[in-house]
Parts: sequence; C-alpha cells; structure tokens
Amino acid sequence: SCLCGSAPCLLCGCCPSAKNSTISRLLFTFFLFLGTLVSIIMIIPGVEKELHKLPGFCEGSGSVLGVQTKVDCSSFLGHKAVYRMGFAMAAFFCLFAVLMVCVRSSKDPRAALQNGFWFFKFLILVGITVGAFYIPDGAFTSVWFYFGVVGSFLFILIQLVLLIDLAHSWSQRWLHNAEQGSAKGWYAALCTVTFIFYAASIAAIVLLYIYYTKPEGCTEGKAFISINLILCLIVSVVSILPKIQ
Repeated sequence: SCLCGSAPCLLCGCCPSAKNSTISRLLFTFFLFLGTLVSIIMIIPGVEKELHKLPGFCEGSGSVLGVQTKVDCSSFLGHKAVYRMGFAMAAFFCLFAVLMVCVRSSKDPRAALQNGFWFFKFLILVGITVGAFYIPDGAFTSVWFYFGVVGSFLFILIQLVLLIDLAHSWSQRWLHNAEQGSAKGWYAALCTVTFIFYAASIAAIVLLYIYYTKPEGCTEGKAFISINLILCLIVSVVSILPKIQ
C-alpha cells in the first residue's frame, strides 16, 4: 500500500525501530543514488552513440558555453546527458521540497506525500527524466552549466558541514564511552580510526596529483589541490589547540 497509497513503507516492518521519516530519507537517498548511477552509465561510449538518435539533442553543438567553436557533438554528448539527468533530479527534489514547505510533523496531511506513494514518485522521476532528454539543446546546456556550478558548490559545502558534524558527534560519543568504561580501549579505537581517515585522505590527495595534474602545466589543478591540503593541515593543527579544546 505504500507504493500506491499513503501508508508507511513496508521497510518499516523490517526496521520496526525506525521512524517513517527515516525510512523516507533512505528511499529518497536511493533515488539520488539511482540518478547518479544513470549519469555514470550515460558517459559510457556505447550509450553515448545511442544518444545521437534523440531528436534535437545535438542542436547548437557548434558552441560550448556560448563560445562558438568547432566541436563534434559526439565528443561531449555524454556530458550533455549528465546535465539533463541532473536537471531531472533537481526538478524532482525541488518539487517535493515545495510540497513539503511548513510540514513540521508526520501528523500533517501532506506528510503522506513524503512517506508514501513511492510508485508514483518513481513514475514522476522517470517522466521528468524522459522529458529532459527531449528539451532542444540551444542554450539549455550553457545555462544549466552555471546552475550546476553553483549547485555543486552548495551541495559540497553542505556535505562538508554534515561530515564534520558526524565526525564531531562520533568523537564525542567515543570520548564519553572512554570516560564511562575502558578508557584505553576507546582511546585506541579513536586513534585507529583517526589514523585510517588521515591515511585515506593522504592517499586521495596523491591520486589527485597523479591523475589530475601533469609535471608541466595544470597550474590551476595543482593550486586547488595544494590549497585544500594546506587548509586541512591548518584545521588539523588548530583543532588540537588548548583554547579550541
């Protein structure tokens, strides 16, 4: 009944301790993951060739971001498809964000739209996605590029805040457990996890230098990676200062 009606999702039966709102967040996250997966599929060479069959998909391909240039449409066809998939996902989530304005509890009648009707939500997402691929190119790609730049920056910024909050809560909980029980065990676990995360970060930075820079040139890429590394080091040092603690 949760697929075609307002009843809570059947996943609540598998997770009786979870709230309807929590299950809804997980399902919306699944939709986001599904859209990301489709975007990855769109840049596979074999799929890119099939996109040529869509009418109007290569119209205006003589320009990239408003700059007239001779570029073969096939060279960035997959990226155009990713922009359209991103547009569909943004439109889908913005639609439900507007529908849920001022809804503060599950007792609100509109909360049923949030926690149920998943089959119809999937159909809406598919419909918006299909429609997005039939939008004539024209200035769409150029305009949506700027929306993508701003939206990506805000998304990453919010993501960073949430990750920092998660790490802080995680650390505080383990420190509290250390004060209540076996201190050595909890401190050892915290140090181990911290070491793993720093090692993973260093490995990621090395990979960024290897795959996204070259010995000659790529100054902009090197600058961004280096600035990010320096900021991480500064924050790491500042976070252990006595006044901050």
